[in-house]
This record gives sequence, C-alpha cells and structure tokens, in this order.
Amino acid sequence: MRKALDYDLLAIDLDGTLLDSQHALPPQNRTALHLAHQAGFKIVLCTGRSFTETRPVLEQIGLDLDATVTVFGALVTDVASGRTLDRTTIPLDVAYAVTEWFQRQGFPVLWLTDPNEAGTDGYVLAGPRRHPAVDAWIERSPCVVENVEHLPAACAAPVRISMIEESDVLEALSPRLQAEFDGRLTHNVLQAPPYRLSLIEAFAPRVNKWYGIEKLCRRWGVDPRRTAAIGDDVNDVHMLRAAGLGVAVANAQPAAQQAADRLTDSNDACGVARLIAELLNSEGCLA
Repeated sequence: MRKALDYDLLAIDLDGTLLDSQHALPPQNRTALHLAHQAGFKIVLCTGRSFTETRPVLEQIGLDLDATVTVFGALVTDVASGRTLDRTTIPLDVAYAVTEWFQRQGFPVLWLTDPNEAGTDGYVLAGPRRHPAVDAWIERSPCVVENVEHLPAACAAPVRISMIEESDVLEALSPRLQAEFDGRLTHNVLQAPPYRLSLIEAFAPRVNKWYGIEKLCRRWGVDPRRTAAIGDDVNDVHMLRAAGLGVAVANAQPAAQQAADRLTDSNDACGVARLIAELLNSEGCLA
C-alpha cells in the first residue's frame, strides 16, 4: 500500500547536487531515487544541461521517469519517448540581436536548438576570441553541433544562447548584457563543472527551472505547494524559493542557500539521499 506523502513531486538539480564532485552518480542517491519513485513521487531532473547531455545520467539512474526539465526550464521532455512536451525559445529577432552583440565584441556564440525541432543540437558561430574551452566542450559533449561562420537560413529559434570565457570577463560583461537586453532576455553567469568552464547562458525572459516545473504541475494536476526541490547554484534560486519545500545542499552557492527553506548534506555526502530518507521517514532503508 502506498504511503501517504507530504509532497507529490521531487525536483532535483544534477551538477553539484545529485552528482558528486567527480560528476558521478553515488549509489546511495540512485537507491534513494528508486525508493522515492516506488513510494509514489514524481521525480523530475531539473538542469541547465540540454536533454542530450542529461540522457546519460537518466540511463545511469535506470528509472522510468516521467519527464525532465532541461536547458534551465526552456525544454520539458517526455523521458520514455524523448518527445518534447514544451519548448520556450528566444524570439528570433532577439536571438539574432544578442548573437551580433556578442560577435561584435569578438566572442564565439553557442546557439542551442531543440533537436526534436531542428534535427541538430545547434551551432557554434566563429569569433576571434575563441576560448579553448569552446573546443573542449565540443569534443566532450554528446551534443551534435556544427561550427559555422554564419547561421543557416531559416534556422530554428534557439532555446539557449551561450558564450564561454573566463569568469572575470563574464562577470564584467553581465551588467552590460542586462542593460542592453533588459526585458528581452534572462541570463545566468555560472560554472559548468563537467566541462570545467565558465559561461553566460541567455534564455527567453520567463525561463527558469520553476517555469518548467509549473508546466508539469499543470499537466499532471499537481499542487505546486506539494513540490520539494533541491539544488546548489544560482540557476536553482527560483526553484528553491517557489517550491513547497526548497532544500540546498551544504556545498551550495550562498544565493541558493539563502533561497532555500533549509540545508541538507553536501553532494559528496549524498544530500539527495538524506533528503529522500527524511521525506519517506525511512533512514534505515538507506544505511
């Protein structure tokens, strides 16, 4: 018989939260996810990664999960079929404008599309200030992208536009980007631990992880107050504030810790497993 739960949906960030500092999935977290799923939770992985980059983690977890929220909330995907359930793109006029803005300053641009719509993960547009991490990402990422001088005609609108550089350069660029595209874009400056790089990620104005979670709540008839979320970084802040229960891992950035209702153990100490054990009141099952 299913145990009564205080929450129906568990939203879990990947890098720095579910995955440890070596970017691996700890066995304790995998076991905990299976227990939560068996107990009746809807488990939703919520990440800034693309769905293509998230799929290897889904395969490691080995669960028939319902959906993922990827690209910071711009894509909601049915896991079993890989079909896009919802897509929020940057309007093409804004996408072209921000791309030109980055290129005028010499930066290459990563134009990420939904492969279900475009047939490809996107493009890397050339720029003279090409940081070595750009090519390192292309080599290591499962995404299929094409190096181009110019975007092809009638290309699909992007779900994300990114620029890779040193963090101090990005932090200096961020307020200028905000001023230039205020109200037309939202963006984050963050680290991508699996690729050891820093980047700016730009999205349509409404996009964030909670935006994607709300779409699933409406689809599934879940009360948003009956959601629990766990994360570690600045791109988790909206999710942690809005969820019925927001939890930050001990290694979380200050902004994430401040947004959360409480803290749990670090990603290396399997904070996800501890949270699930507490939600199920079954610590002994995870010993």
